[in-house]
Amino acid sequence: MALFTTNYKNLKDNDNKPVPEGIYEVIIEDTHPDATPGGTEYISMNLRIRKDLDNALPNTNGKQHNRVVFMNIWKRKQTGKYDPSDLNFIMKAAGYPENTPVASWDDWADKLIGRAVKVKVSIDKDEYNGKVTERNQVWANSFRPTDFPLQGNKEAQDPFKETKNSDEIADNDLPF
Repeated sequence: MALFTTNYKNLKDNDNKPVPEGIYEVIIEDTHPDATPGGTEYISMNLRIRKDLDNALPNTNGKQHNRVVFMNIWKRKQTGKYDPSDLNFIMKAAGYPENTPVASWDDWADKLIGRAVKVKVSIDKDEYNGKVTERNQVWANSFRPTDFPLQGNKEAQDPFKETKNSDEIADNDLPF
């Protein structure tokens, strides 16, 4: 017996197009320092568009849920350091109060991964040898606190989601 049978009828090909411009509620899925092959250092961030807000945000999250937007924060050439305001915009949006110490890049990641924030996603166009490439761009100064806080480590309940069955289940109806 086969594990599954292929069926390609319902596949949607987005041609790797960027996420449309707009304001999105996202979860910080990953963040870590990295470097280009040439040695230029940056912080890489993966922002996953929340899938629990389809009804609350039908024109943004509802159409693009679960897609990932990649963001880089580059060290400044003049100073060789990250701009503190870039890092602070992100920490503030993630809900950390003024004067929160960040001990290391691992501490940075521990504080941010899994946090919900709101960001503005734009599309940047690069032209090289006559070919135009579009990619998403998120700037640190566009980070804002979420309008839909998470419940513990769980996704927020969509405030506009309709419940189809509100009947209560009696204890003796449960199998355990």
